[in-house]
Amino acid sequence: MTTVTLLVGGRETAIDARRDDDRLLVDPDGFARATGWTLRPEGLCRDEVCIPVRDVDAVAPGGRLDLHRVVAALRLPAAIDTDELVAALAEHASAAPPPPTTDAADFTLPTLSGEPFTFSAIGRKKKVLTTWASW
Repeated sequence: MTTVTLLVGGRETAIDARRDDDRLLVDPDGFARATGWTLRPEGLCRDEVCIPVRDVDAVAPGGRLDLHRVVAALRLPAAIDTDELVAALAEHASAAPPPPTTDAADFTLPTLSGEPFTFSAIGRKKKVLTTWASW
């Protein structure tokens, strides 16, 4: 039995592995501890997100996870060095924070004629806001 180092999201986790030719077969519990992804009957799952796996025997031969096939199934960018027993995995998109809102805060400014104009008075249509300054 050997140990492979997984680098995920700035964390380093050592997990049990077995080298099989050019494949790394890793311990499912260690992989789950490092990444949050577990193999369930419905596929590879993390919290409420599940990625279906068609050929479970190819992804998990003998109860171990084939690291190359798992990252391919999850579509994770990864660098795996089977000689040095290290792998760097990117976080899955489901772990990313939601994008910031694109809603502009409401404001009121004077028009060229001096009358107040409130941005929300236009309604919920898409708008382009341009500004200009004389300096």
